Amino acid sequence: MRLTRNWIPCLLVSVVLAAAGCRSQDQASADNTSGALSPSQAKAAVGDVAIGHQLGADGTIAADQKGNKFSAGQPVFVAIAIGTAPAGTPVTVDWYGPDGQQLATDQKTVTRNQSELSFASKDTAGWGPGDYHVDVSLGGQKVDTERFAIAAPEKAEGAGGTKPGDAISEVNVGHQLGADGGIAADQQGKNFVPGQPVFVAFRSGSAPAGTVVEVDWFGPDNQKLGSDQKKIDPGQSAMHFTATSTGNWGLGDYHADLLVNGQKAATEHFSIVNAKKADKAGR
Repeated sequence: MRLTRNWIPCLLVSVVLAAAGCRSQDQASADNTSGALSPSQAKAAVGDVAIGHQLGADGTIAADQKGNKFSAGQPVFVAIAIGTAPAGTPVTVDWYGPDGQQLATDQKTVTRNQSELSFASKDTAGWGPGDYHVDVSLGGQKVDTERFAIAAPEKAEGAGGTKPGDAISEVNVGHQLGADGGIAADQQGKNFVPGQPVFVAFRSGSAPAGTVVEVDWFGPDNQKLGSDQKKIDPGQSAMHFTATSTGNWGLGDYHADLLVNGQKAATEHFSIVNAKKADKAGR
């Protein structure tokens, strides 16, 4: 009996250690630190891939917004159900034109517990009529190709989503936000001294929740100084961006471009000046 009592604890310890080892291996496999997948792993990890005109709040494309005929200037969206893809897996989309020439590429990395991932084309205003396609790759393996066309406006699908110019309104530049999230009349202005924050405030207009709004800041020689982006939340109206690191901005004329789902919707001009020419609101 003494041998039996000694043997049972040893068996229990072995089982616990084995279970702990299994859990450690399972946890390690949850993240893809190398980013690479085999072709079979990549195919198994991706779900539905859809192409269309507008993203919903959940990052998918609703049935009434799916389609593959666009007019030049309309954004093209790709929504991917990434399913079992482990965290750390890179997802790449490559855009191709009518002659097979690569127009653009974009990449994002899967985060833990993420189930949907989406991409938007860059400005399509210069894309001529013809047949296009976008390749989707996971972990370096191509898993899907979606085809679409740029057509004359009268032949494009009606599900055009929100036009960039209609998506935002009441755009103002100024020195301080008011209680309503906008810039009060006495705080509006376009002349700042180096080091002052520059606020660009706007209303989300007719854009639905999930719409991506981006700001690109440009200096006197049209050099890009920085960018930021936000998604419109359900029921959100007042929104803003702020340039805070202006201490090393030299004197001159600047501007900020606002883009909606990758398409330019508005441009606001302002200047960095010496103290004598600065707005009184900013002093």
